[in-house]
Amino acid sequence: MNPKPYLLLLIMILDSMIIPNSACVCQSKGPFLRIMNMPDQYLHMSGSGEPIHFFHANGFPAGVYTPMLNTLKQQFDVYALNSRATHTDACDPEHKNWHVYADDLIDFIETLGKPIIAIGHSMGASSTVLAAVKRPDLFKALVLIEPAMVSLPISMVLRMMPKKMVNDTKLVKGTANKPDTWSTKEEYESYIRKFKGYSQFSDEAFDAFLHHGIQKTDDAFKLVFHKKWEAYNYTNPPYLMGEFKKLNNLNIPTVAIRGKPNMFFSGKLWNKWQTVQTKAIFLENKRFSHLYPLESPSECMALITKGLEKLNIQ
Repeated sequence: MNPKPYLLLLIMILDSMIIPNSACVCQSKGPFLRIMNMPDQYLHMSGSGEPIHFFHANGFPAGVYTPMLNTLKQQFDVYALNSRATHTDACDPEHKNWHVYADDLIDFIETLGKPIIAIGHSMGASSTVLAAVKRPDLFKALVLIEPAMVSLPISMVLRMMPKKMVNDTKLVKGTANKPDTWSTKEEYESYIRKFKGYSQFSDEAFDAFLHHGIQKTDDAFKLVFHKKWEAYNYTNPPYLMGEFKKLNNLNIPTVAIRGKPNMFFSGKLWNKWQTVQTKAIFLENKRFSHLYPLESPSECMALITKGLEKLNIQ
């Protein structure tokens, strides 16, 4: 029997199943589609300076950084991609690591048409590192604010632990079980204002959360950043020292910024980083926490500007 007709039929069936870019696709894995055709997937705050990209942290959609982005707009042409964890059509996450966010960032920067200055916070900074190692030609400089990472021993332990044990850790379980729906914006505001970690937020910061941290559904307000994705991201944080060494060898100008030591970015990792990426500029302000860009956009901007000036990046 000649198999060719059956093979041709199979190809025709598979071809008919391909979803065009404009269609709704599950955003847990695979290529990041429709970026420029769906403006809600990114923010653009037009400025007259160099194009920059700002990548947000785990659990915080790009819009909650509006005070920071407005500050950046005074000197730069600002883009801020919303990760697939914020998309309304996001299904359950399945990615094994944060490279999926790095690949999405690469796809987005390619649409801009030229190398950019990339600024990232927490998971956004870590994902920016991964993207820059893969595609250094897309990056004019990096500004890495409190990149979320773990030590090598912790990274190895997390890989070996049964999934159930990882999911039962305090951070993952607490995130998975936290509220994600409120009847009114006022209820949501009351909820977030109770967080000890948000104690240095201004009224402007809380206002950004009210406008961009939740979205209206038929009868309630739900988190924009899906809590399933936030919890899942905590199960596979990277160890980045190898990537920092590669950045050093690639000669990508880098500014490293931190607040005071914290559970997401320890003093030991900060010190180790400085021995690995020796060409980078390291700046700190210990009056602020891991949420530095949300706590004080103006002072964070001052360190960004200082670092880029030291690198002679205009």
